[in-house]
Formats: sequence, structure tokens, C-alpha cells
Amino acid sequence: MNARWKCPNCNTGVIAPTKPRKNDVRRYCLPCSSKAGVLVERIAPALEKKREAKKETTKKKTAAKRATISKNNAPVKEQSRIDALRVKMINKEAERIWRLMKPYHNGKPMPMITIVRAQNRGRQYGHAKHWANSIQVNVDCDQTISRSKRVWEVLAHELAHCAVPPKHTGNSKRDVHSKEFYQCLREVWQQRWKCRISFHEVSTWGYSVDYIIQRQASQLIDWVLPTIEKTKTQ
Repeated sequence: MNARWKCPNCNTGVIAPTKPRKNDVRRYCLPCSSKAGVLVERIAPALEKKREAKKETTKKKTAAKRATISKNNAPVKEQSRIDALRVKMINKEAERIWRLMKPYHNGKPMPMITIVRAQNRGRQYGHAKHWANSIQVNVDCDQTISRSKRVWEVLAHELAHCAVPPKHTGNSKRDVHSKEFYQCLREVWQQRWKCRISFHEVSTWGYSVDYIIQRQASQLIDWVLPTIEKTKTQ
């Protein structure tokens, strides 16, 4: 396949293959090369036009591909931003709660907090390892923190486990949810969220006390808490 090759200086042209060899004399304008002292290479306008069109097409395809990748990655980036905000909010709240628990932990460093995004099964929303001074808080798989109330409830409960370790009773048993544990938790609720919690309903110390605290508090607290949705616009 041939094309017309023209000298960029004198505009004279010859017919030559579209891909001439490097040593093909038709590739160069010899008169202009003699004048210039260097080889003056001819160009093929038709081929240059096709090359520019192909370059533009490739550029558009690349831009479209990048836009698609960016669009596909947008939810991931947004979730990462939300996760970072969630970690910051939970740690800030944990610092407030831990300061209120000082009479029980006597200045012990705040536990390390692990935040897990997972579908909660049953009632397992958190876990504490008092011997390692660490807790885990499970949050919902959605992109919001609309259930902030439950997150704070779990956070206070697990921190209380590190502030008030289990009490050893007879037969090598451990009292994980002791009376002192719930006294600590009640004081935190009353000081942090400005409510009054009564234990007159308590018949035994255990998870049922959490529901008593939460039920009484829900009647007294206006849960206006920071949310991820509000933080987006700030």
C-alpha cells in the first residue's frame, strides 16, 4: 500500500510505501537535505491525519475508561470516608466515657478499640477483652451511623468491662456483670447523657439490667447525636 510523501520544506512529493524502510531514499528529500546538511525526512499527510485521528480516539477511550473506573470506585471511596469518620466519632465518644469511668479504672489507659463493619448476628454487638485492655464494637453494614444510640450503648458497656473486670466468686466462677459493673455503667449514663437511672426494677444482675437502663434512658434522653449524614455537608 502506497501513500504520497511530501517534504515539509519544499513541499515536493513522491509516491512510496506507507511504511518505507529507514534506508529508502524516497523517505528523504535529498535536495533539501543537501542544503540543510542533515537529512530532511518527508511526511505523509494522509497517514499523519489517520495517526492523529487514532490518537484522539485512543484518548477518548482512555478518558471513558478512567471515568468508568472512577464511577465504580466512588462507592468504595465514599465508604472509606464514612468509615474514617465513624472511627473518629467513636474514639472521641470513648474518650469522654472513659474519663467518666476514672473512679473505677483509676487512671488506666483507655482500651484499644477495634471497629468492625459486619452484619450483627443475634445480640452480639460488641466484645471486651479486659485482660488485653481492648474492646470490639460491631457497626452495621450500611453506609450511615443512623443507629448512633445503639453504638454508644455498646461502647459504654464494653468500656465498663475494662474499667470493672470480672469478680471471682466461689467454685472459680467469674461474675462478669456484677453489681459494681452496672453501678459504673449507670454513673456513666447519668453523667454523660444527663438522665436518672433507677435500679428499683433490678432483681438480678445481668444483661436484663442493660435493657432496664436503656428503657429508662430512652424516655429521658433526646438522642440528638452526630451522624455521618450531617457530617457529609460540613
